Amino acid sequence: MAKKKKIKKKVLVALTVVLFFVCYFLGFTLFKDTKDKEPGQQTTEALEDDTRPLIKQLSSKSKIYLSDSKVESVRIEKDYWDNITVLFTEFTKIRKPQSYTPIYNGNSDDGIRFSTDLNYFRVYTVSKEEYYKVPVATKKELSKLLSESIYLSFDFIKQYKSWDTVKITYKDETKKIFGWNFKELALKMVQKRMVGKVQPEKSKERSKYNFTINIQGENYDAKVETMGKDYVKITQGEGKNKIQAYYEVHTGLYDYLVKDIFKLEE
Repeated sequence: MAKKKKIKKKVLVALTVVLFFVCYFLGFTLFKDTKDKEPGQQTTEALEDDTRPLIKQLSSKSKIYLSDSKVESVRIEKDYWDNITVLFTEFTKIRKPQSYTPIYNGNSDDGIRFSTDLNYFRVYTVSKEEYYKVPVATKKELSKLLSESIYLSFDFIKQYKSWDTVKITYKDETKKIFGWNFKELALKMVQKRMVGKVQPEKSKERSKYNFTINIQGENYDAKVETMGKDYVKITQGEGKNKIQAYYEVHTGLYDYLVKDIFKLEE
C-alpha cells in the first residue's frame, strides 16, 4: 500500500513539472511575439483599419507636433489645433500638385504626418496620402495660426537648449541667468492650461511682485511676464507683428523668482 502511494506521489510530481514547463513555454512564446513586433506596428495597423479620410483622422488627434525652417517638433496647444482643424472644412481634396515645397511639417503622436506650403495641404502615412487645396481666403488665417501655434506654445518657450541669453527684470533691477541655470529655470515653467486675457491681467494688478523674463534664442526673441503667482503672458514680436498668449501655470515659477533669483520677502 505504501509502495503505491509512493508511485502516485512520483507521478504527481512528474506531472506538475511537465505542466510547469508547458505553461512556461506558452508564456514565453506569447511574450516573444509581442516583443518582436516593430515599434509603431500596432499603431499603423489601427490607422489602416480606420476607413475615414486621413484629414478626418488627423482632426481628431490631440497630441500634435509642428516644425518650420527654424524649429523642430514643438508640441502645439489644443486651443490652436482646434482652430486649425476648423479650417480643414474649407479645404478641397485634389490630386497631387505638380509643384509642392512645404513650409510647415507636422505629425500626430501615432503616425499621421502632414505638411503645407499654405497653398496645398498634404496628409500622409506610410501607405496613404491625400492632398487638399487651401482656399485663397483661408491662406492668411492658416499662416497666422500655424506661426502662433509654434512661437506662442509653452513647449517652445521651455526649449532651453536653444536659449542664448536670458535676463529677468523686477522693477529697475535686471539679473542675467547663465547657461548652467537654463534647465533649472525651464523646469520651473509648468503650465496648466491656456486661458483668456481678463483673469491674468486682474491677477497682475493684485500681485505684490511681477517679473519679466526676456529670452533670446537662436532664431527668436521672446518675453514671458508673470501675472501674479498663477499666470504668465508670452509675447513674441513688436508693433503690428506682436502676438501674445496667456497661460495658467503652477506657482513654482513665481516662487523661484521671488526666493531664489531676487531673494525678496513674501
